[in-house]
Amino acid sequence: MPSKLALVLALAAANVVAPRLASAQDAPDTAPKADRTVGVTVGSSSYLRMGKQVSRVAVGDAQIASVTAFDPDQLLISGLRPGRTTATVWVGGEAKVVAIDVGWPVHEMRDALRRALPTGKNLDVAHAGRAVILSGEVANAEDLERAEKIVGGIAAGVFDGGDPTLVNAMTLTGAQQVQLEVSFAEVSRSSLREIGFNFFSKKSYAGRGTGYSAGMLSPGTDLNNVSPDPSNGAIGNLNHDAAGAPLVSGPIGGAFGFVFSSTLGGFPFSAALSLLSSKGYARTLAEPTLVAMSGKSASFLAGGEFPVPLPQALGQLGIEYRKFGIQLVMTPTVSGRDITLDLGVTVSDIDQSIGVRIASTQVPGLRERHSETTVRLVDGQSFVIAGLISDEVRSSVDKVPLLGDIPVLGTLFRSSAYRRQETELLVVVTAHTVQPLDTKPALPGEKTLVDPGDLELFFLGRAESKRGGSPAGAVGFKR
Repeated sequence: MPSKLALVLALAAANVVAPRLASAQDAPDTAPKADRTVGVTVGSSSYLRMGKQVSRVAVGDAQIASVTAFDPDQLLISGLRPGRTTATVWVGGEAKVVAIDVGWPVHEMRDALRRALPTGKNLDVAHAGRAVILSGEVANAEDLERAEKIVGGIAAGVFDGGDPTLVNAMTLTGAQQVQLEVSFAEVSRSSLREIGFNFFSKKSYAGRGTGYSAGMLSPGTDLNNVSPDPSNGAIGNLNHDAAGAPLVSGPIGGAFGFVFSSTLGGFPFSAALSLLSSKGYARTLAEPTLVAMSGKSASFLAGGEFPVPLPQALGQLGIEYRKFGIQLVMTPTVSGRDITLDLGVTVSDIDQSIGVRIASTQVPGLRERHSETTVRLVDGQSFVIAGLISDEVRSSVDKVPLLGDIPVLGTLFRSSAYRRQETELLVVVTAHTVQPLDTKPALPGEKTLVDPGDLELFFLGRAESKRGGSPAGAVGFKR
């Protein structure tokens, strides 16, 4: 019984609630619609006549506009900041809704633009909320920037609550040229250490020089073909056999050695010690200036070319030249005030160790470091490319088996060499949009230097004479 009573009560409640929900869903939108629309600019006011006496006014957003009852039937509407709001006005016991649009002074901005940029085409200014939209065609990026400054200055003069959101939809019609100022800095450091000890024997000498001898070794000397020169006393030059290197006495750049020789009771015993330690430092600096049209490429090469023979028909050989050194290829693209720059840097060195032989000709190979990047920057900004680092380490040990592995004493039976080469390249690029100068600019000294007179030539010793005139202007491009 209780369960039946609960079911009946639930059905009754559902019948009561359902119609109410349906009526709420089907009810039309009762939001007030604007009876009138008024547009004002920031910092200005406008009168609105209602036709009947105004009893009360309520503004939706008092930060956008203020509404004041001026006369019994008139309202004074003032724009405070860009935006849209509504005001409810009670007139004769009836509520009226007035939509208020507060915008930027686009007419004043448009007139100022057309006066400041007479070469511009179809210049216009519109607004949408807090945004100011610029449209039209200008000849260069300077006019584009000038338009933004004019509009921003007018907006700041009428509203101190923050700068507007500028949407620059202007297009550039003139051909854009980009000047690229490039700075290369390549630093190379090298280190070399060598030590070698070698025994050898030669025939004994009679007379002078049979005790010992010492001297300097030239680079690449075969220590097994070196012997003292007995004709020059106990300390003197070195003799070589017919196949040896030319005799060189005195210090040698890049190599240093000693030779000791003794008969040791009739048994000729000699030894040579070679020591070498060197450090090198080199810096290469280049500062080229390149000019390219927007969308076109400009290139630079600091290095050279070497010939490569190419087999052709009928056993003939052709020649093709390969570039090496620092190569730079840039492609700038101007879009408004931005410059998009595609940059490729290649650093290559000739290396004989990886060369090949073509038709009995040894052709060297190239070791390359390559980098490609794309950046976007504004006129006058710079960017840096670093990290093109090369670190080469070579180490070699020549020794007598077993004897060269003995601690300490093994030094007498081995030769060691250690070489390290480090190179780092830094590239700094600065981009500017430029325009050509006059068709025929005056050259330096063109109108100021003339031939000297007799007095200036013979008595004053002048080879040229200056006349009145102003110095010549810059030649090339202007920004």
